Order: sequence, then C-alpha cells, then structure tokens
Amino acid sequence: MGAALPLALVLHAAAAARSGFLNREKYAAVDTERAVADAGGATVKVGAPQHAQVVLHHTEPRAPSMIHDRKRHAWRLWSEGFHAESVDGVAWKQTRLDVKGHVFEDPSRRERKRRYKAFANGEALSSSDGLRFTRAKDGRAPSSIRSAFYDSRRRSYVAYKELGNATSVRYESEVWQGPYASKLLHDAPAIVIPYYSIYVGITDACRFAWSGDALEWTVLAGGIIEECHTPLNPLRDPATGELRVYAFDGKTNSSLTLYRFHADGFAGLRSPSTSVITSRVLPCKGRAPVVTAAITGSLRVAVHDERGDLVTGRSLEDSLPMLLDAVDEEVQWKGAAEPIPDRCVLKFEVKDATLFSFGWISRARDRRQKRVYRERRRVAKAEARGLFRLFVSLSLTTLS
Repeated sequence: MGAALPLALVLHAAAAARSGFLNREKYAAVDTERAVADAGGATVKVGAPQHAQVVLHHTEPRAPSMIHDRKRHAWRLWSEGFHAESVDGVAWKQTRLDVKGHVFEDPSRRERKRRYKAFANGEALSSSDGLRFTRAKDGRAPSSIRSAFYDSRRRSYVAYKELGNATSVRYESEVWQGPYASKLLHDAPAIVIPYYSIYVGITDACRFAWSGDALEWTVLAGGIIEECHTPLNPLRDPATGELRVYAFDGKTNSSLTLYRFHADGFAGLRSPSTSVITSRVLPCKGRAPVVTAAITGSLRVAVHDERGDLVTGRSLEDSLPMLLDAVDEEVQWKGAAEPIPDRCVLKFEVKDATLFSFGWISRARDRRQKRVYRERRRVAKAEARGLFRLFVSLSLTTLS
C-alpha cells in the first residue's frame, strides 16, 4: 500500500495538468500570493462578457451542473430530471435522466471507470458514462451542492453548498465516498473551481471572487452578469481558450444564457498607459513563458534570474512586442540569448493592455510566423492611415 498512494497522486497531478484551468504551472495575474510581487501601477480589472446568448429556454434549474467532457469532446449539462449534450455549447440535445444531484468529473486515471461523480440526497454516486449512476456502499455525501471537484493541491474532494447572504459551507474528504468534514465560510462563494495558481468563485450576486486557499476570499468590485440568478461553474473552451460562464435568469421557466469572456478573462492587471509588472521567483525550468492578455497597445517580457540580474538577450528591449490579443502565446526575443534559468523572475511591460495569466504549458501554440505577419500587417495599415491623413491635411492646406 505504501507505494500505491504516491503513484495515485502522481496520476492525479498528471491528469490535472492536462485539463483546462488545472494547469498549476500557469499563474493568474491577480495572484499576489504566488505569482505577482509588484503590479507596478497596474490595477485589477474585472472581466466583462464579450458576448451573451440564450442557449436553452423554459428550463427549471434544479441542482444544475456542467462540464466540458474531454473524452466525448462535448459540453454536458445535468439538472434534476434531464441531461443535455452539445458539441458547441450552444445547440443542445436533451434527454430525460433520473439524476437528482450535482454531477462533476473526476480527472484521475485511477477513477477512469467511474470518472463521473454525483452527490444526491446525502448519497455518493459514480458512473462511467454520466448517464447510469450507482450508489457507493456506505457512501455519505453532502446534499444541495452547488459545486464540487477534486483538489489536487489538497489531495481531497471538495464541495460547496450555498446558504445565502454570502455564506456557504465547504465540505472536504480524502475519498469521494466520504464522510465529509464541513466548515462554515462567510463572505464566500458557493460556485468554486481551481484556477491555475488560485481558486476562482462566483458569488450568489454573480460577482467574481478569488482566493489562495479556497477559505479566505476577495470579492472583486463590479458585477459580471446582468439578470443572473443561478450561475454555473466557469469553464474553459479547449478550442479557443475563452472563458465561459453559463447562468440561469430565474427560478422557474428560466433561460440558460452563455456568457463568453476573453481567454482567462475573469480578471487581470490593466494599465492604460505603461506599467511594469514584476513576478515572484518562479520555477521557469529553462523554458520560455506563455502569456494570455488583451492588448490594444503592446506587451513585452524580460527575464531575470532569482537574484534579480537580467538574463543577457532577454531584456524588454530584446523582447518581440505582442501587439494583438494573446492566448497562451510564447514570448519571443530577438537574436541570440542566454538560456533561461531554472528559477527566474519575469517582468511584463504592459502598455494599454490587460495581463490575465502567464506561465508554462506542455506545448505552446506554435503560431509565431502567422502572428508576426498579422502584427506587421496591422502596423502597415496604421502607417498607411497616417500617410493618408497627412496627404489630406497637406491638400487642404494647399487649397486654402
């Protein structure tokens, strides 16, 4: 038994690294505990939906839950009495299903034959396909759950129940069958997910919050969703990287609305002019970082060693500027440069841009040539517009 537990934990961590927001080598820009040492004058900007559309009508949200199923390449929604599936998360096909509880996906390989879990009326259930569930022997689970997941950091299963008035109950157990210990949380959300280096939550008032330990929460100023009554857990579109939030707008005969945000765009560090954001010492392991940001101006990145000395060839001046919105874009530098050290400090020069996340992924998107072409085309168009305005101005001056 002594050798089995470490192997199981390794499998959990490996599975987590492949799924959505569970990559612990990426960091949220708002994370001042593990990721950012100095914001350099940049301020926290809460994300806003870029697009919203109703995807289901006349639906009663009873114990709703949703995942993006990596195995089936589909979005899946469970609510008491029905199951729905969609290829794009917009057009749904519904089927009747006798599931009366919250469903979530267990990413570990050791649970692949029962990777769908459900908490229903105090019972713990599991399923291989998310359609036919069986009860765990002597299973004891919380009821009326709003969100649940396996927490690879704490090596435990976690669930949240909403009590109202910004109060929730957090349940935790080392095994999914329970029993679960409970803890009352004030000023805390009931919709919670692991999100890179932190936890992200949505309060009952449909506002974003974040936490470093999932116990003490910081609610971000500003609402995110209008006419929102029952939000579901945030999800990441694996095709585009966009952040999705689905929410019901009432208790009965309500509509399910899809709100689309910029990739990793629940909140970020925004600078309307120029700011230099400095990270904490991070485990770079000799790899170039990736960046996700909304960029109107530009964004450049420098690398320093853990003592603070600049790595030759990787200064802000050597960095190829990013001029367009970036989603897991690998940072590039001009010419030859010294290797990136195992432990490093990153500095981000942000000009009229919002930095959402940064870090490392198993395989960065290799789109450098295409991106350089698009950025050069954008610069050429801007120069052409400037020359045209100058020509018109000179013509008018001559005529006058």
